Amino acid sequence: MNIVNLRGITKKFGRELALNKVDIAVRNGEIFTVLGKNGAGKTTLIKIICTLLLPDAGNGSVLGYDLMRESEKIRANVSLVAPTVDVGVDPTLTVEENLLFWAVVYGLTDEEARKRVKETLEILGLFEVRNRWAMEISAGMRQKLGIGRAILVRHPLLLLDEPTVKLDVESKFSLRRFIRDIRNEFGTTILLTTHYFDEAEELSDRVMILDKGKVLVVDSIENLKKRISATEKIEIHAKTDSARAKRILSMFSRYGAFYEDAVFRFTVPLFSDAMNEILNEFVLEGVEILEVSSKSPSLEETFLTITGSSR
Repeated sequence: MNIVNLRGITKKFGRELALNKVDIAVRNGEIFTVLGKNGAGKTTLIKIICTLLLPDAGNGSVLGYDLMRESEKIRANVSLVAPTVDVGVDPTLTVEENLLFWAVVYGLTDEEARKRVKETLEILGLFEVRNRWAMEISAGMRQKLGIGRAILVRHPLLLLDEPTVKLDVESKFSLRRFIRDIRNEFGTTILLTTHYFDEAEELSDRVMILDKGKVLVVDSIENLKKRISATEKIEIHAKTDSARAKRILSMFSRYGAFYEDAVFRFTVPLFSDAMNEILNEFVLEGVEILEVSSKSPSLEETFLTITGSSR
């Protein structure tokens, strides 16, 4: 079932075409990533999905509601977290008080509010800092606070626009784990935008590559990589004698087996069982394996190939 289903979405700002006949279908319960450079149209698309902007052309539905005719119902059932960490954070309130304030805004009863806020603080990893002023905690924690505000009402669709932008490395990793936990804990469908390749690769069930307002491809990470390369490189550092090395090279000649300076190299089909097959033979031959490494195409390489961009 598609929770977002839009077709032919087009948006202009003056003479600039921000989105060009974009189709997007997001499945219930998945983490769907819109990946693109700055200026690709990611934020414009996410604003249209939550009806903060209306398209110039196109139609479709979000959560079963018509995009053009039922915008109020869509906004009432979708949570959006903007890329600026301090949006919606009141500096005169503590972390806990900020969440309690929004619980009242969302219409939760006092009992529901206190229960939800406690649960959310624990899930966020903010319970220990609940009594600190909101502006005293780190930017990463404030971004979690913003997401916590968004999940208080358990909306089925969470929109995250560049959720880790401007965060330090530790905060980025922490927030990414948290995003996965939200989906796993509540079954929330998450649509996020990012220009970070590692973020898209780590989080996504499927990725849409958006470039200059046009959709170039939508697929899983695995299938995207298959589009540009059908193989991966394997290197095995091992201790062996020349006789065993020759037998291994002969057995795996179909994988372009090569041996030099105690390192075996193979080129094997991507996402195959070839590595296990090779390693099992090493064990049977009594070869001492020191190190194993493999290299498949990165998502960044895939993106650059698909978009025709240069590094």
